[in-house]
Amino acid sequence: MNSSHKVVALIQARIGSRRFPGKMLRKLSGHPLIEWVLRRVQQSQNLDAVVLATTNLNDDDPLVEFSNGLNVPVYRGSENDVLGRFVEASKKFEGEIIVRICADNPFVAPEEIDRAVSFFLEGESDYVFNHIPQMNNRYPDGLGVEVMRAELLESMNALPLEPRHREHVTSYIWDHTLQFKLAPVPCPPEIQNYGENVKLDIDTPADLERLEKVGRLLKFDSTPQEILKAWQDLYGQNRT
Repeated sequence: MNSSHKVVALIQARIGSRRFPGKMLRKLSGHPLIEWVLRRVQQSQNLDAVVLATTNLNDDDPLVEFSNGLNVPVYRGSENDVLGRFVEASKKFEGEIIVRICADNPFVAPEEIDRAVSFFLEGESDYVFNHIPQMNNRYPDGLGVEVMRAELLESMNALPLEPRHREHVTSYIWDHTLQFKLAPVPCPPEIQNYGENVKLDIDTPADLERLEKVGRLLKFDSTPQEILKAWQDLYGQNRT
C-alpha cells in the first residue's frame, strides 16, 4: 500500500450470534465461514494489516486459534461494546484508516475492499461504504466493506452512546447522517447489473443453506463477477 496512512482491516467476529449461534465455524463448501473471510481479505492489496477483532470470551478461543493458524493477528475485547473493541484494536495496531468487515460475509471481495479504500483516500468523506445497497449505489449485499478514520471511531467512542450504537459500530453514523459526510463507493457496471436483490451475507441457517450451493461453485480467489454469476445461475436473478 502506497498510502502514507496505515490502513488496518478489522474483521468483526464472534461465536455467540443471537440468530445463528456458532455460525463462524459452520462449514461453507467444506470450509468454516471464518476461513472464507480471512483468506479472501488477505488477498487485498490496499491493506497494511488484517486483524481479527473478537471477544475476550472463552467461547471465541476457536476463532483465535483459527486466525493464528492463518497468521492473522487477533485483538480481543468487549463482547457488546464492539465500538470500544474497534477503538482499542485500532490503537494497538496503529491503524489510521480503519476498514470494518463483518465476518458473516464469506464472499467479501478483495477487489471491493481495494476499491473502497482507494475511494476513501482519494476523497474527503468521513465514511465510505460498498457493503450494502444504500444511497443508490446499487451494490449487492455482502461484497464490500466500510471505511473511516480511526479518529472518527474515537470521537464516537467518547460520546454517551446508547448500547445499540456501541454494539453496532457504525449505526450512530447512519442515525446521524447530517453530522457526517457519507459517500457510497460507485458500483462498477459489471456488478450493479446483477441488481440489489442478491444477498451474500449469512444471518440465519437458511442463508447458509442458500450460499452453500453458491460456495460449491467458487474458490477462495473467485472474483465478484464469478460470485454473482454463480448466484444468478442458481437462483435465476434477472439482471436489471
